[in-house]
Amino acid sequence: MAQRAPQNRCRPALAVGVLLALACGHSEPFTNPSTGTNQPFDPTPPVRLTLNEGPDRDPSWLPDGSGILYQAQQLGRADSDACLAELPPDGGTQRRLVCDLVPGDDGLTNAYVSPAAAPDGRLAFLSNRGTIQFLDNPTSPNDQALSVAPRLDAANAVTVQRLPYQLPGQRPHNTVSQLQWLGTGGLLYLAQASDVRRPCPMCPVDTMTTGMAVVTLTVEPPGQPTVIATPGFPSGVAMGASTDEIYYTLNGDSRVFRRTLSSGDEAVVFDFGPAAVARDVHVVGQRMAAVVSGRVHVLPDPTFGEVQRDSGGVIHVVDLTTGGDATLEQDGLLFRHPVLSPSGERVVVEGYPLVIVADPVTETSDTTVSRRSDLYLFNAQ
Repeated sequence: MAQRAPQNRCRPALAVGVLLALACGHSEPFTNPSTGTNQPFDPTPPVRLTLNEGPDRDPSWLPDGSGILYQAQQLGRADSDACLAELPPDGGTQRRLVCDLVPGDDGLTNAYVSPAAAPDGRLAFLSNRGTIQFLDNPTSPNDQALSVAPRLDAANAVTVQRLPYQLPGQRPHNTVSQLQWLGTGGLLYLAQASDVRRPCPMCPVDTMTTGMAVVTLTVEPPGQPTVIATPGFPSGVAMGASTDEIYYTLNGDSRVFRRTLSSGDEAVVFDFGPAAVARDVHVVGQRMAAVVSGRVHVLPDPTFGEVQRDSGGVIHVVDLTTGGDATLEQDGLLFRHPVLSPSGERVVVEGYPLVIVADPVTETSDTTVSRRSDLYLFNAQ
């Protein structure tokens, strides 16, 4: 099931935030095409959905499959907001781009992290506010809160949980990822710890983030975060077929676990085998997507206990009924955070390019992974 795109001889261009297709031929005169399109930036498989100077992250599907929400950082803005964006399900022109958490709030850098829509139209997300360009300068103070809005515009969002917070017997939870609705009255997420560090006196500042706990949070009625105990540090979490079932992965582990919340019963539903590392799990019906292996390693850490450094890997789509396992990959890219469509037939992922860095002094080169991602769409069938 591996899909590889052919080399493109003609590339579309991005102009004034609208995707326009340019013809390869030179004999025809230039025309003024329509500024709206339902075509993706690059339709060759895997479909490239975005082309942004800043990172595009945290994709999620609308519950009816009619669109894709994600976080898009706008480097062209003075405040570098990481905005809430929406695309059509097949790609094309953005339907929505909401940047300021409060209208006119252009004096702060705002971020909509891990947006997730509920079947009743509400929107959950992690709101993050700080001094201008804190996303590029993580030492700047910032304010974080899990928020719920009655609509996708997020203009009337209310705070349901401020961050950081600390629960008994737990290290502080500084941030969250993989936010999902657990039915209509609760949220499920991966609670994370983060720390800003400078590895050496002349090194750039680096933000260390690692999973600490699987957490549920009741929003109707409002409640306190509840930790779901796991036998190790979690690296991914997903809701199952019902609100009583979740799936999760652990740092450095090849297995995916299923937990029944009401009984506490737990089972290994799939093992990707020796030397594999599974994470970023997502489940729809009997189909499961996960990131496996790639550039990932676990390190002991004096502050957190351990951290899993992850630059991405290969997408696997597993049929939980038959055990069939298919890989989705593309030369020159590593992937994170796959999200299956509500039908389970497609998967949106963050794609991170491999970058070759040459050292003119030693005349050697090394391959690293870009921190800036775009969104890609695979056929998961």
